[in-house]
Amino acid sequence: MRHAVLILSLALAAGPGLAADPPAEPVHEGKKLSEWVKQLEDKDPTARGDAGRAIGIMGPKAKAAVPALIKALKDKEPSVRDWACYGLSNIGPDAKDAVPALDDLLLNDKEMKVRRIAANALGSIGAAAKPAVPSLRKTLKDEDPWMRHFAAVTLGALGEASKDAVPDLVDAFDDREYVVQKSAVEAVGAIGPSAKSALPALLKVWKDPNEYVNTRKAAARSIRQIDPETAKKEGVP
Repeated sequence: MRHAVLILSLALAAGPGLAADPPAEPVHEGKKLSEWVKQLEDKDPTARGDAGRAIGIMGPKAKAAVPALIKALKDKEPSVRDWACYGLSNIGPDAKDAVPALDDLLLNDKEMKVRRIAANALGSIGAAAKPAVPSLRKTLKDEDPWMRHFAAVTLGALGEASKDAVPDLVDAFDDREYVVQKSAVEAVGAIGPSAKSALPALLKVWKDPNEYVNTRKAAARSIRQIDPETAKKEGVP
């Protein structure tokens, strides 16, 4: 009896009051996350870039690395900034603290590749990247067509948080590059009902026999996403 009471007492002592073990630190290629974070400070830029890539491969489990990756966005080597953006992109919404730094890269980095992946990272963060919408709207008018494309895609990824950009996206329906037109048409659909002001322009695209087939199909999808009733009324398939 005394033995049973002792076992019960130990069980109670080890119950709710006992802290759970912390989650195991993620590992990639035999190195813990903390080791890869430390490598972001390596003297060798290749090693620093490898660290950003490794952290990105770990994905959301590597969210503890966000402060170090934000610091790496200011690295003097473009390849390191590139991989730091990749890491943040793969971490996703938990990288929201990086939005101001990514916004700055989007507008001001001298390397186009870095600007593009910064846009991608903002899109992966999602609605929390709303503060970057003004910069993305500006980027829709960038000289580089791929930057315009990535801006449109990112605005779509932010969903309703991008509703202020609808007029700019509608303007992009007339972009001289097909890839920009299509991504802008898709973006307003991703914004959803808050993009109702885009419906007349979308209907025009869908009805235009001279438009690319894929753009017309994208317009039909966006009309359905924004207002199913309008789609039904207009005979949009």
